[in-house]
Amino acid sequence: MAKKPTPIPPKNPLPKPSKPERSSSSEGNWLTLGLVALAITAACFLPTLRHEFVNWDDPKNITENENLLQVGKGQPWSTTISNIFDFEKGNVIGNYNPLPILTFAMEKSLNGGEFSPKLSHFTNLLLHLLTVFFVMKLLWGMGIGRWGVFAGGLLFGIHPMRVESVAWATERKDVLFAVFFFAALVYYVKWLKQEERAENRMGTYVVMILLALLSGFSKVQAVTLPLSMLALDFWFRRPLSLKLIWEKTPFWLISLGIGLINIHTLKVQGSTDDSITNYNFLDRLCIGAYSFCTYVYKAVFPWPMSPLYAYPKHLPWTVYAAPVGFLLACAAVWWAWKKGLRTWVFGAAFFFFNVMFLLQIFAAGQGFLADRFTYVAYFGFFVIAAYYVDVFSKKENVKSVVPVAVGIMALVYGIWTVRQVGIWKDGNTLWTHVISLDEGEKERSSLPFWNRGQFLRNDRGDYEAALKDYTRAVDMEPSNPELLNSRGKTYFDMASSGKYKGQEKALVEKALKDYTEALSKPKITTKSKSEALSNRGAAYGMAQKYEESIRDITESVALDPTNKNAYANRSIAYLNTRQYEKALGDYQEYLKLDPNNFNFWYESGMVNRVIKRNEEAVKALDRALQINPKLNIAYLERARAKAQAGDKAGAQQDYQKAQQMGLKLEAMDTELMGGQ
Repeated sequence: MAKKPTPIPPKNPLPKPSKPERSSSSEGNWLTLGLVALAITAACFLPTLRHEFVNWDDPKNITENENLLQVGKGQPWSTTISNIFDFEKGNVIGNYNPLPILTFAMEKSLNGGEFSPKLSHFTNLLLHLLTVFFVMKLLWGMGIGRWGVFAGGLLFGIHPMRVESVAWATERKDVLFAVFFFAALVYYVKWLKQEERAENRMGTYVVMILLALLSGFSKVQAVTLPLSMLALDFWFRRPLSLKLIWEKTPFWLISLGIGLINIHTLKVQGSTDDSITNYNFLDRLCIGAYSFCTYVYKAVFPWPMSPLYAYPKHLPWTVYAAPVGFLLACAAVWWAWKKGLRTWVFGAAFFFFNVMFLLQIFAAGQGFLADRFTYVAYFGFFVIAAYYVDVFSKKENVKSVVPVAVGIMALVYGIWTVRQVGIWKDGNTLWTHVISLDEGEKERSSLPFWNRGQFLRNDRGDYEAALKDYTRAVDMEPSNPELLNSRGKTYFDMASSGKYKGQEKALVEKALKDYTEALSKPKITTKSKSEALSNRGAAYGMAQKYEESIRDITESVALDPTNKNAYANRSIAYLNTRQYEKALGDYQEYLKLDPNNFNFWYESGMVNRVIKRNEEAVKALDRALQINPKLNIAYLERARAKAQAGDKAGAQQDYQKAQQMGLKLEAMDTELMGGQ
């Protein structure tokens, strides 16, 4: 009988799914090191708890989100949830991520109906720590030893490219979708092992489906979950077959549904329009390859990191050379597969599956790169690192070096991460960082200067500094009407602030000049034209040119009937010309668009009281106080309306309330009460 040949072991052996049960003490060792990884991660991101919201999508997602404004102020949860999950009302800037928005609503409700940056940043950090926990749990389930689990979890926790996803409140969607995403993969590994032990797996499968749904409702990026499951099939040496595809049918359907919803909302928003850059498909392929190569090298050396990688007006040669780098990477993975280096193949596959839809081959957004896109994808690379740390930790001659090497990595990346966290403190630090990275660039973007100007004007009230930034932006992009409109608004705000006595007329003239120039630009959109006309109308009103004011704002409303600021500005012109009926009409139109604005309910009540429509005045003021019970002037105005209507007892109660809230009565109030 011929002797059977001795099987040759693979060059990079991986554990099969059937493994001996680990002892509880072994599990405890992993948990001990895991807690250390979580503590280090928490320490690196702790400074975020002192951060504010930033003017980079935070207003639209949180503080100005119409679905959140009345949360905690009497709005029923049924209404809140219905609006948030509605495809049209619930999408924000084209993104349908209802679950993160719901968490912001919960925070606001817990905080007495007020937004809290500290609470939002705490939640982000907590979700990041939960994600790190599930990452380590997954590594353990994949057969990685405790030192490898520790290194992989720590890398996922403190790698500097994590910062954008954790320190940016808006990116709640990243940390939330990742929690459910990795939890689903943990249960997938459990499901695979239950098959070997012939256990009932239905409960585990149902949990996986639920986690997949939660992940998909958190961020569209979760559509890659079934592909990630296939990567784990490769890790566990499951033969590729139709069975692997078929068994994941619910997950393919969830991914398809979530993907189609988001494609629809992005198209409605116009986020997929590439008319600004106007790149052709070849350019787009090169951009995708460049993004891929950039993400690969930043896994080791994450520099530079920026919240905004704006599209250049002309693509540099490195973008067109990038496909060569991409093909070399593909060749390297092919070589690794042929050589049996399964760890490398798994890591590359997981990374590619989770980044391929984010390479900007099809336009979406204002930049062609984003640090946050690597949040889940880098797990593939971290598995490779974790595997080799595990291997070396078991070699007698080098195992003592492993803690030192991991410690050095933690120190370098930890310091780097803390420094990067600091740039997200507020809008000023954020955009100053972006501007500093653009120094020396020939084709600089005006957007960082515009955004910093917005922060300085709106949040700091530093008009002079804002003007410098706006002027710099206008000089860089003189054909952009948005920049001229913003600078004009700054001049207008200066004139109305009361800080520039004797300069008001000159400031209004500068505002009018900028608005008029903005309106002359051929690239102005209908919405921007409506806003510029409304703003110019307000400036004419301040100059007491009411006829011109009403003319401009009427044209503004005709262009965009949803421009609520136009109705507000025109109502002022009508009031100043004593056209009270028309002013009330504008209040009504405004309140159709923003029914919870207590100031406009108050204004409506006041005007109705002035023209002796006391019943309508009381109703409007009732609504104002229902929305904001602390609005003391509404009690005073309602007292006057009640007194005029002959309800002296009701008026007396409101007068007393107004006085208790710090207001003093005027001579007209004594007269209305008949000298009481």
